[in-house]
Amino acid sequence: MSERKLGKFQIIERLGRGGMAEVYRGYHATLDRYVAIKVLHAFLADDPEFKDRFHREAQNVARLKHPHIVQVYDFDFDPEGESYYMVMELIDGQTLKDRLFSMAQEGRMLPYEEAVRIIREAAGALAYAHSHSMIHRDVKPANLMFDRDDRVVLTDFGIAKIVTGAQFTASGGMVGTPAYMAPEQGLGEAGDERSDLYSLGVILYQLLTGELPYEAEAPLAIILKHLNSPIPSVRDMHAEMPEALDKVITKLMAKDPDDRYQNASDLIADLERLERGEPIEVVDLVPVNPQLSLTELDTNPGLQPAEGAIIRDTLPRRESRRSTWLMGGIAGAIIIIAGYFIGLNNGSFPPLIAALASPTPTYTPSDTPTNTLTPTATATETPTSTYTPSDTPTATETPTATYTPSDTPTNTPTDTPTNTATATDTPTATETPTATYTPSDTPTATATPTITNTPLPPTPDITRTLLFATQVFEFQTATVAACDFDYAIIEQQPADGDFFAANRDYVREITLLNTGDCAWERNTSLVWVSGEDFDAERTFIRERVNPGDEVTLIFSGRTPSTGGERSGTWELRTPGQILIGDPMEISVSVFEQGG
Repeated sequence: MSERKLGKFQIIERLGRGGMAEVYRGYHATLDRYVAIKVLHAFLADDPEFKDRFHREAQNVARLKHPHIVQVYDFDFDPEGESYYMVMELIDGQTLKDRLFSMAQEGRMLPYEEAVRIIREAAGALAYAHSHSMIHRDVKPANLMFDRDDRVVLTDFGIAKIVTGAQFTASGGMVGTPAYMAPEQGLGEAGDERSDLYSLGVILYQLLTGELPYEAEAPLAIILKHLNSPIPSVRDMHAEMPEALDKVITKLMAKDPDDRYQNASDLIADLERLERGEPIEVVDLVPVNPQLSLTELDTNPGLQPAEGAIIRDTLPRRESRRSTWLMGGIAGAIIIIAGYFIGLNNGSFPPLIAALASPTPTYTPSDTPTNTLTPTATATETPTSTYTPSDTPTATETPTATYTPSDTPTNTPTDTPTNTATATDTPTATETPTATYTPSDTPTATATPTITNTPLPPTPDITRTLLFATQVFEFQTATVAACDFDYAIIEQQPADGDFFAANRDYVREITLLNTGDCAWERNTSLVWVSGEDFDAERTFIRERVNPGDEVTLIFSGRTPSTGGERSGTWELRTPGQILIGDPMEISVSVFEQGG
């Protein structure tokens, strides 16, 4: 079989694979040089603007020459594979993502001095690139590497812009990785150098605590947390950390770009002061105000934030941007809720709004209620009949029952209660009276209304449903670009290739580790692709698996009826059929028992 070549480079082995590209180790015989070759997936070229964008961005990246930025040597198109590729400096070391994983497995944490050193060197790379008008847009641990001298090298400059064409940006698709994405990027903005610095703040927090600042059930829910949730403090978890370090993270992760470091050079200066033990000047930000009401924001009173949602105070000089963020957060919540109900109908979409749901349903009355029965606060005789209002009755702060309205309205009393009324089937006069109805005319007795805690769903709107379905599809497409899905096999019992008798039931426990930066949603499954299928049914993961979590698959099938080495290829896929990592080989040595 002939060796595969890309231009002048011989392909040696594959080093990794992601949602947008595969990386290979290559060799240039004339120069006696080993290189890294990033081959972009062929489907990206379906975008008619991709070719021009690829050449433009690759040329810009190739001009960057800095000790903390990976050097790009060449780029071209492979007609055989119909793919574009970039030839880069080979960094013979691990990524920061790999180092964090190894340390977590060993139960170790980085000294804060080392964390500061890593961020300072990465900031140096960004300062140089930003001075050449290059924004990274996807700074994350997987894109920070260490060479043999422990030098930090930033990779994948320009890739986010290359792979994000019209099919993503026209719909507000995501550019970046949700866990490290700045709030403005989550709203579909391109971002600037301050967006890269926000990502550095997230990484610094992770280096110091071993955890991400925001986690949720789905990528869009994580984005909403970046938009609205308070900035966490590392000193809450590790009180021994310098207060100045906490302030640096708070400034890096400010919701508003105007509140962050305005350039990487200023960040480097503060980090160097920290390393020397000198004080730093960091202005405290306006605190997040969880008590801010929608009335103060002059928004539609019919829209209520989910419990726990945080809305920031508004400074006059940035009123426009903050208002935009609030509306963007609400719009994002609508997309999440819509996607949830669509997926719920077909049984395949994971619950996206678990982190946003309010535990107790609340109701918001309209400013001017009409056609409703308003009970008085005065105790009266217990009536012998029950009344059904024509519309939804005025609600209490936490109602215990909802009345189903009838078609025939009754008269509306004119008095307005001053106390909270709790509707009951048979009101009884007490010192604090329960709600009773005192109509001006003789009421008409009707049947006792059915009490239910769940309002009836509205009539489906086909146009709106199609719109929501489109948004869910766009979200799924954006997730491919935003997430690095991968796994590692921790253990297999029995081991791969063990001997088993022919035509027998076969069960294997496979323990996997999520080594990517996005969660595997519930109903992620192991799917047969080729070779021996062992008569095995599709194996599902019935729980959500966060990055760094382990899960055990129970692979059940039957050995073939004839002996020999039997193997099949399987793929791990999300409910949306996004491929996770490389295909998995399952092999069994089958022997036939003598008669």
